[in-house]
Amino acid sequence: MTEYKEIVIALIAVFGAVIPYLLQKNKELKLKIADQKREAYSSFLRNFTETAVAVMHDEDVSGKDADRDRMLARDQLLLYGSDDVIKAYDAWIRYADMEKRDLDREGELVSLIFFAIRKDLLGKTKVTKENLSNLNPFNRG
Repeated sequence: MTEYKEIVIALIAVFGAVIPYLLQKNKELKLKIADQKREAYSSFLRNFTETAVAVMHDEDVSGKDADRDRMLARDQLLLYGSDDVIKAYDAWIRYADMEKRDLDREGELVSLIFFAIRKDLLGKTKVTKENLSNLNPFNRG
């Protein structure tokens, strides 16, 4: 009986040390992923803004460097973005690729991307899609 008692005490000691370690490692991993998400979203939005401003001023947005920057920003978004962000981005790109499209609808779709990014980073938000629509650079310039 004493042997079992010693084994149980040893197991409790091991689990007492291992569980907090695993919880800490899990927390560190979540923080690292959150940082990577913020960087990916920041890169995507920076590229989006630079491209939008260039288009607004009738500047060329093509070329090897511009394509590479756009692709790298999108790749990071696809790697680290939430499912809702990727779905919103996909909906916008599909709509933007259509031959006939309404710029108001396209602006709404961009607002949905911003909304999804905000929800992903903050977990929840009291800001509505309509609030973001008014501030969306696609709609306001």
